Amino acid sequence: MSREDKYLVVIPFFAGGAQGRELEYAIAGWRRHFKEPYQIVIVGDYHPVVDTGDDITFIECERVPEQPQGNYRPHIDFVKKFKAVHNAFPKSDGFIFVADDVYAVNDFDIIDVKVFKQQSAKLKVRNNSPWEKEKEKTICLLEQNGYPTRNFTTHLPTWIEWDKLEELWDRFDMEHNSYIFEDLYFNIYYGDRVALTLHIDYDNYKCGVYRPSPRWEYIERALKNKIWIQNSVEGWTDRLDRFLAEYYGI
Repeated sequence: MSREDKYLVVIPFFAGGAQGRELEYAIAGWRRHFKEPYQIVIVGDYHPVVDTGDDITFIECERVPEQPQGNYRPHIDFVKKFKAVHNAFPKSDGFIFVADDVYAVNDFDIIDVKVFKQQSAKLKVRNNSPWEKEKEKTICLLEQNGYPTRNFTTHLPTWIEWDKLEELWDRFDMEHNSYIFEDLYFNIYYGDRVALTLHIDYDNYKCGVYRPSPRWEYIERALKNKIWIQNSVEGWTDRLDRFLAEYYGI
């Protein structure tokens, strides 16, 4: 089977944003639990883990420069990195987008990835941080064009079709204007679909770790009742590092 016939698992990697061994644990999770033919694509900065198997393709891609005020640098950078991936795999229909801080702890397949999931029924701006400003900008664009404003940014693996994504790039000049692309993608193309709303107490997909002192019983229980553990910058701690190292045996 050629690389083009496998599911592309695309992980943009910025070494300057890494806090620890997140990328290693993320890759260990795909190797242990994804029950489909796959090719992991690390695009961005080099990490030694890219040399650990033929199931990884590394595409070196320098980060875009600082952006003018009003643009969120990581999202402009995503466009550049995704274009590099499509150039390397021109025959692929789509890809699984995932960050390096998402760790599979139970078996799953492409059906689990493609299930429509939303974080909430409405995008809401909570503060004045760069991410929240980007969210406000995305909400305004969706409202101006008559689309729903559901929160589809779940920080879980997401299936993206190239033709739809590239249509958005062209339509909104996303090489120069940043938006939360997942929220544009799913609200524009799938805004009328019934989606599963994530909730740590009820869904079987995600255990989010978003603070230094989380409820550890939830994290331990995730090994039995969730597919993925995912952390924010604030949620990354030495204890979580040790927990994942023990789980993956690395």
